Amino acid sequence: MDSKLRKSDVLFGSSRPSRGSIFSFVPADSVSRAGAVAQQLSRTLTEGLGDSVLLADFDRRAYSFWSANEAPRRLDGRTWGAFASKVDGIEVLNAREVHARQLAPLLEFARENYRIVCADLTEAKESHALEVLRASEAIFLVSASRHTSLETVCEKASWLRQIDLGDRCALLLDRVPDGVTPHEAEEISGLPLCSLVETAEQIAQLALWLAASTKPAEESDESAFAMAG
Repeated sequence: MDSKLRKSDVLFGSSRPSRGSIFSFVPADSVSRAGAVAQQLSRTLTEGLGDSVLLADFDRRAYSFWSANEAPRRLDGRTWGAFASKVDGIEVLNAREVHARQLAPLLEFARENYRIVCADLTEAKESHALEVLRASEAIFLVSASRHTSLETVCEKASWLRQIDLGDRCALLLDRVPDGVTPHEAEEISGLPLCSLVETAEQIAQLALWLAASTKPAEESDESAFAMAG
């Protein structure tokens, strides 16, 4: 699949939301680029499209690499211990430190104040991941095109189906040397391939699609979804 993105039913199976949308990014394995994809998407949506975007970061390793250029502030005055900062121009929530019981109301608050929430579930605790996945409009499993990584995707997709979230899942593929083809990746993972995520151009196209999918129906431009088959 050389087209940058393929329209699927993951987002368009239901009506477009009237409030903010949550998109989760789940790594296939320890070397998957889920965090980098979520960060780049958040930046593209914020800078290129002018959207109000929050990056919910559950990875303590990734968060420590960033330098906040604004003092942290409480995202929700009723939610103890939850903080958001502007980091390199992106609104980032250090969600790992939020107690699992407080995560659901925090996500609701985020929906009311941001059009899009990109949740990087790299290193997320299971209790955190379950809350975010259940609140997500779409769940993107990010994988390299290695056979072993895609087998792990298959296992995670099976688990997501068991908790009735399978219809929200799609694959984001990073092609690597000696990896399988996009068609083979779909066959192995059992998931529809939504986009390649190797280049900035591909991620920008994905950002455009996600932004368009969150618009109310009367504001949407269906031409934005014209994708090669």
